Amino acid sequence: MLRGVFIILASLLWLSVAVAQESDYGAGVSIKKNTAHRIKENAEECKQCHEEARRPKRYESIKSWLKSRHAAEGVTCIDCHLKKDMKGQAFYAAVTAQNQEDAHAAMVGKPGSKENKAYFIDVCGGCHQERLAEFKASVHGLADSNGKTPGVSCIDCHDSHLAPLVASKTARLYRGNDVKTCGRCHKDARSSYMQTFHGKQFHLGNTLAPTCIYCHRGHELPTDDPASFIHTGNIGGMCAGCHGKAIHAGTGADVMLIQNLSQDSTRKVTHFRDPVTAGPLSIAFMINSTYLAMVIGIVGFFTLLSTRDYITKTKDGVCKTDNDTKKSVKRFSVSWRLQHFFWALSFIVLAATGLSLKFPESVLSQAVVWMLGGEGQRSVMHRIAAIVFMSMAVIHLLPYLLKLKPPGKIFLNKKDLIDAFLHTSYLFGRADHMPLMYRYTWYQKVEYWATVVGGFIVIITGLVMWNFSPIAIQIPVEVVFYSQLIHGWEAILAVLVVFVQHFYHVFLNPDVSPMDSSWLTGKTSYKVMEHDHPLELVEIESREDKADED
Repeated sequence: MLRGVFIILASLLWLSVAVAQESDYGAGVSIKKNTAHRIKENAEECKQCHEEARRPKRYESIKSWLKSRHAAEGVTCIDCHLKKDMKGQAFYAAVTAQNQEDAHAAMVGKPGSKENKAYFIDVCGGCHQERLAEFKASVHGLADSNGKTPGVSCIDCHDSHLAPLVASKTARLYRGNDVKTCGRCHKDARSSYMQTFHGKQFHLGNTLAPTCIYCHRGHELPTDDPASFIHTGNIGGMCAGCHGKAIHAGTGADVMLIQNLSQDSTRKVTHFRDPVTAGPLSIAFMINSTYLAMVIGIVGFFTLLSTRDYITKTKDGVCKTDNDTKKSVKRFSVSWRLQHFFWALSFIVLAATGLSLKFPESVLSQAVVWMLGGEGQRSVMHRIAAIVFMSMAVIHLLPYLLKLKPPGKIFLNKKDLIDAFLHTSYLFGRADHMPLMYRYTWYQKVEYWATVVGGFIVIITGLVMWNFSPIAIQIPVEVVFYSQLIHGWEAILAVLVVFVQHFYHVFLNPDVSPMDSSWLTGKTSYKVMEHDHPLELVEIESREDKADED
């Protein structure tokens, strides 16, 4: 009898469990069906107005929402846009109203307004509670708590209708997109970031260049909080994420990263801010102002000079002599022509690859990077050209270093000052004749020594930036900051002077057009010699006459 009772009880227990499971399963199916029906119903109600075929453009919100994670996970329109105390008849009245004003009377009509930002913080936080806690403890959250209305809300950085992962390329905070997203509010920070090596590399397509989200992480704690990623005690390790080689290079490199960058409250390296200021003035301001004045003054002067030279020669037919058919005069040796060729080639490559980094937003810069095969190849080509440029400089200086007599009397003297005055007077119609000049004219000497001085500056500043880590151990990091400024300005000045002065005399000068071939053949025509180098021509002819007599 006991065994029978036990069997009956066991059977009843099994039956009750089975019924309960079936009931739960049915309830689950019912819930899922109800949820799907509710999503569909809500979407259809909202879609009546907010569909892709309607205008204005904001009505396309349904189209983007249907592709979002929110739609896939059962989050409906009213879960975010309908106030929580609005249910039943109130909701029905809102979505079936005859006009937009009545329909949106109890809903969030303008999500971007300050009045509704606090609402969306609570709405998003209802599901994303951990993120809400992070946000409230962050710089943005603390700033909001100090004011009557929040200045930053979830919807400023995250698109709730797309709602992709941050790792998705369509996310507002995806690497690259975050520069634009953060830059809408942090305009000064974005501008200063784009002037740094990081910002320029990013704009030229270097996907490894850190952007806003890499260092600031979105829900960033105040910088004085030890848990902040950019706290002075943590930023060195974060920098090591990319600059690991520098960290492992030795104690010195580690000290450079931790001390010079981590304890930099002005972020002068990561946001290109001048570390030395005095009110409105700063060293960077002085550098920029000085070079800007030099560009305007020097480039403007040589542009005017070249223009007047062209007008004078085309108008008056200068140098149209009977000697046009005579043989050319040999002036430059093979070694000098080779030096000039490699120096010119390296200069052109340096200018193209360097100015591409200086002005990354330019279409020409992006074209250069594309032709070279990417930002990495641009950087390699720039360094190869720099090595060739420096090698040519050393080879060129050997005669001076070995105390050999430099050819052509290249040093400036008192006569060059007089020739400059007389030549300028002639071009502007204040004198009847050109001054008698020797192997190198006064403006050729000025261009040469400007190249020497400018080349020295570019080489020194380039070496400071080339291998940043070891050098920064010995010198203040501010020197790197100013070297970058000077290096860029010097390159701009050199390119402009070469274009308006040297380029003119080699290609556009009516006496040699379409090109002065002396840099290839080493020979110069008689008419150019008579006009620009008469004293040298006399010396050459005297030597030839003496040789004939002998």
